[in-house]
Amino acid sequence: MKKVQLTRTVPGKEEVKELYRKEKDAKLKERYHAIYLMHEFQNAGKVAELIGKTKVTVLKWVKAFNKAGCEGLRWESPKGRRSQLSQEQMDLLKQDILRNPRELGYEFSNWEGKSVAFHIQQKFGVQLGVRAAQKLLHKLGLSLQRPRPKLAQADPVAQEAFQLTLKKSWQLLDRRGSSSMKMNAVSN
Repeated sequence: MKKVQLTRTVPGKEEVKELYRKEKDAKLKERYHAIYLMHEFQNAGKVAELIGKTKVTVLKWVKAFNKAGCEGLRWESPKGRRSQLSQEQMDLLKQDILRNPRELGYEFSNWEGKSVAFHIQQKFGVQLGVRAAQKLLHKLGLSLQRPRPKLAQADPVAQEAFQLTLKKSWQLLDRRGSSSMKMNAVSN
């Protein structure tokens, strides 16, 4: 097996060290660190041991660096699994969720992760977990909102009068408390 070494001379050891110090992205910083150590030791096994990665990973980074320099170390993470619903299905789902669940024949009144997952299963035959349904809602630009209950017999005029009385009581307490504190300070 051919030994993999650094073949690229630019950027050099000190330039990589400077890139390492300035980098904010933790993953890229780790790759710069590995390349710096490869300049130092020229041994992928030792570098892998020092940074806590596998030798295969370090070799992959060295090959990428040799091929494209520092740009070779920058790559995006995979985007993840493709959505189980088509764009058309997501549009239909959004229309449904903007309606009251009772209008669609359900016995619940609020859309939550569990109820959205149930609706998707019923309408599209796709089974999603609660958290996946919540993420899908977020992707559709929706958020969980619950109605705030209002007491049926509440009198808004009486409530406002009570709040005003309470506010005046607190102001009187503040005045009394601050004047008694002044008197205690004078007597001491």
